[in-house]
Amino acid sequence: MLDAAEVENGLSFAEREDEVALRPARTRATAREEVVNPAGATAAICTADDDPVLFGRVLDAAAAQAPTVVVDMSRGDAIRAAAKERGDAVRYEAYPHSSGLSDSRNRALAIADTRYILFVDADAIPESGWHQALQRHIAGSERAALVGARIGPEWPGHTPFLFDTAPAQDFLGMLELGDEPQEIPRVVGTSFALDRERMPSAAPFPTELGRRPGSLQGGEEVALSLAVRAAGWTVRYEPRAVVRHHVRPGRASWSWMLRRVRQAGREARTAAALEPLPRALDARDRAFQALVAPAYLLGRALG
Repeated sequence: MLDAAEVENGLSFAEREDEVALRPARTRATAREEVVNPAGATAAICTADDDPVLFGRVLDAAAAQAPTVVVDMSRGDAIRAAAKERGDAVRYEAYPHSSGLSDSRNRALAIADTRYILFVDADAIPESGWHQALQRHIAGSERAALVGARIGPEWPGHTPFLFDTAPAQDFLGMLELGDEPQEIPRVVGTSFALDRERMPSAAPFPTELGRRPGSLQGGEEVALSLAVRAAGWTVRYEPRAVVRHHVRPGRASWSWMLRRVRQAGREARTAAALEPLPRALDARDRAFQALVAPAYLLGRALG
């Protein structure tokens, strides 16, 4: 029988990371010489065969607030067409041979010309003030290398049983920690700001991690959070930077959730623990953890 502490500490992938993803990060990174605007911020969207209509909503919301870079991993023309329709407000980069999300994020860093990069997923719509809140927070902090946005769900219809709990929303890419800015152990990949001068390298996302076609593996942003903290920087939460993360219909199901939890178990077998997020779990949160515990433990056993 698992005790509550083991279930709580084990289940959240966001609170675990594979040790092989960690890279030495004991020295401060320096800014790239080619950065044109050291005080500015660029929105960055990495996309792969996403819904072009939803992507267009994300692109309009981001480009209305900041210069925007799109790194396109898709093999079709729909994303390219949507980006080109927005004109000079969007810089489009075709990258069909990307190895996955980490590779594309590193590519976005290489082509952006500002110190601060504001990542947002192609299915997450930034609300008004998102760019300003993230940029002000990270630029105004003496120690922050990463700042996470406040991420809430946009459901396709009904909300499956217990999917509104905090542990379930971890697996769905959400982050809700209340109304006060605070230090946190890691960002969530759906949306966060990055200070390139405080990165461990010019390409800080480990390419052996991160989503790719046919794989639910994640974790590159968690590995990066661990690396910047090891180098002496901090990770922060900014509640005024709000995005609405569209939950795809295929993910609003228990079958998808159990596959994702099983994958988290596989990733956590040799994991380095992060501190829990600063929040209290209630009875419904623990009920979700109990329901997914067998899938997690199966993944952990399989490695």
